[in-house]
Amino acid sequence: MIKSDNKIFTAKSVALAAAALCASLSAPVFASTDDVKAMMDLLLKKGVISQADYDQQMKATQEAAENREFKEKRIDKDVAKANEFLLKNKDAGQVMKNGIGLQSADGANSIQLMGRLHMDYRGYDAGFASGTTKTDPLTDVLDVRRARLGVRGQLDKDFKYEIQGTYGMADNGMSDSVTAIDIAFADYAANPAAILRVGKFKMPFSLEQLTSSNNIDFMERSFASQNEGEYIPAKETGVMVFGSPMPGTYYGLAYSRGRANKSAIYDSPDLVGRVSANLAKAAMGRDDIVTHLGLGYSVGRVKSATSYASARDESRAYSGFFNGTEATSAGSTRTRQAIEYAIAYGPYKAQGEFFEISYTDMTGTNAGTNAVKMNYNELLWNITGESHNYSNSGGTFGWIKPNTKFSSNGGLGAWQVGVRLSDFDGSDFTAASGKTTKATSMTYGLNWFVNDNVRVMLNFVETKYDSSVLVATGTSLDKIRAIMLRSQIWF
Repeated sequence: MIKSDNKIFTAKSVALAAAALCASLSAPVFASTDDVKAMMDLLLKKGVISQADYDQQMKATQEAAENREFKEKRIDKDVAKANEFLLKNKDAGQVMKNGIGLQSADGANSIQLMGRLHMDYRGYDAGFASGTTKTDPLTDVLDVRRARLGVRGQLDKDFKYEIQGTYGMADNGMSDSVTAIDIAFADYAANPAAILRVGKFKMPFSLEQLTSSNNIDFMERSFASQNEGEYIPAKETGVMVFGSPMPGTYYGLAYSRGRANKSAIYDSPDLVGRVSANLAKAAMGRDDIVTHLGLGYSVGRVKSATSYASARDESRAYSGFFNGTEATSAGSTRTRQAIEYAIAYGPYKAQGEFFEISYTDMTGTNAGTNAVKMNYNELLWNITGESHNYSNSGGTFGWIKPNTKFSSNGGLGAWQVGVRLSDFDGSDFTAASGKTTKATSMTYGLNWFVNDNVRVMLNFVETKYDSSVLVATGTSLDKIRAIMLRSQIWF
């Protein structure tokens, strides 16, 4: 009987020891230090474990408890620090989505870095007039066409600003050391239907001129924009009210000091205005098609000069092919008018403008009113299917956003082809010796939109003159051909 009881006691002891061991091993996670100590004390008293086992297990339990307490305190401390940081910086700004600007947490204030770099190659081929000395007067060019850097943003949401400098003058690129303010203006824009702008900015005139040089369809604008400030109001100092009173409409009315900030006694500021509408949006509420129609008008007085006579071909090869024998009298009135249209549907776009620049009170053989007339018409096709980006509030076209950006994984970017026919007509004037009054230009273009900020452009331009133009002693041209290539990056 006693033997049987001993066997039973031994079995119970083994079971108890096993249970105690399991409890002790899991104690650091599931039990308090005091519970583990009570269990170990019982096992030691019953003789199930030795004093060495007891001491070792109690030491491990104590270390586990200390580690757990440290981790809990560290977590509490980190959470407290994170909350303190969030509370302290609740009104701090944040990096803008494009990563190159900052804005306040409430979005009311912002500043964004902006810039562009256009690198050009222009190679020329002269079309010599009959009987001329065939000495090529045209020089191929590798040029930084534009290099600009600036900032834009807003203050208290309603006040907007933009300041941008140009490095090297437009005609000479980086070969010219002059750095100048390209644009600098401030807007009060609380009401999008009536925004007030003051500073130096683009005047509201011409769809092509108001389209950013980052987004124009061909490397150079048409004839009218080759004499900015004379035929087309350009970036001038003044004040303007503009806006979009209803979806798809735009108006702008500016009071400008004119090209080079008119200062002669007979000069007067120009009044410049433009209205446009996307009829499909304004009249029918459609967003799948653009039917744009616009009008531009400008009037002001000019000093005695022959500034109207300057004209440059669209490849920038030669400036001054047109010149009349007449001169404007002091205080002559210059009136500029433009009609613009554009139709865009899916990947297709047609666009054109018609310009007339009139001078009254002329002196010379054709006293009265004389006019220079110009126009262009162009067709564009986005081969890869992208739609044309039209601003209903500004009445202009923007960047073509590729459906797939170019990448090593097979992305092609966006590809576009286009053709433009431009005409220049100064036949109201009498051509000076070695000059002409008419010219026609044909431009073929291939554009590759690599991604949202990079574009490569390839143009072939041929300009034909109505009569031969003397470009150097003994050398006259009746046409100029050019291959032009541009790589551009902007942000």
